[in-house]
Amino acid sequence: MVLDKIIPDFNLTLTNMVLNGFELDPNYYGCPEEVHKRPPSVPRPYWGMWFLGSGIVMLMLYIPCFFAIVTSPLLKSPAYKTMLVLAIYDISSIFIHSISTGILGFFGVPFCDYPRLIATLGGVALGSWMGCCIASMTLAVIRICDLSMQMNIKKCFAGNKIYFFLFSFFVYGVGAGILTKPVIFTPTHMSWFFDPMVGKNPEFYVNLPHTYNNIIMAICTIVFYGFLSYLAFRTADPNAQRSSSRKILLQSFFFCIFHTIASVLYAYMQFIAAPPFLILVSQITWQTSSGSVCIVYLTLNKTIRTSVMKMVCPKAYLYGRRISIMLSMNSNST
Repeated sequence: MVLDKIIPDFNLTLTNMVLNGFELDPNYYGCPEEVHKRPPSVPRPYWGMWFLGSGIVMLMLYIPCFFAIVTSPLLKSPAYKTMLVLAIYDISSIFIHSISTGILGFFGVPFCDYPRLIATLGGVALGSWMGCCIASMTLAVIRICDLSMQMNIKKCFAGNKIYFFLFSFFVYGVGAGILTKPVIFTPTHMSWFFDPMVGKNPEFYVNLPHTYNNIIMAICTIVFYGFLSYLAFRTADPNAQRSSSRKILLQSFFFCIFHTIASVLYAYMQFIAAPPFLILVSQITWQTSSGSVCIVYLTLNKTIRTSVMKMVCPKAYLYGRRISIMLSMNSNST
């Protein structure tokens, strides 16, 4: 009974496509011979430009943050190691939910025109999303441990133990991308669905690992980042409580809200037909769940922001440092 369920699911994966000579299983992804029965080509130039343009902006903001994390002395810490993995998954997500979506949507490219390419992009999208989920949840736990020093779970991330978690992130994300059913781009809705809409039974394409991931992600994100916000207010120094608590609360909010909404909506759309506006909201929320991370880094993380300023505007950074030093010397002399 178990094999009867596992084998058909495996036939829909990218691994099966590779083993089958880079051909998708025609029983599930074969396009109808009649052209009018195939998914239609519906160019969406305005939305295509939006996703492509916003994706380029996100990459321009995130890539400097990535290098700031890589070169930071804090990379020795478990939090920054996790942030590095999260950044890799986020950047790969941006290439799919923004760059690829924008190009495919602009020209209205349906699945049957480039099935192997779109399925491959869908596998990368799914693996990146699920990798982001587990990395984001683990980062929340690490931050909780940083604020609550007495928690014994902190020992799980100490020393070389963190590399076990980093390896598990890789296995989880890559495994989801190549061993479960990929999402397929649909230009009609400017979004990605598991059903390629080639006239087969939609139940064939339900991806239960994705559904379980999203449900757990939504619950854990709210619980972990809510508890993180509570600890921030409880443990903050009264003299600096307002500023530090506000920053941690804002970081928790932006990490939490978009991941939670995207998780719930995409789990919902697997089983219930959603109206077009809700589908677009889901796509934009997925896009924002990755793009908001670099905004948080640049606005609320002083270490990363300073490092990015050094890389992007070294002269302006040095000038600002001279001014701050002069002001400090003047205040000390008075």
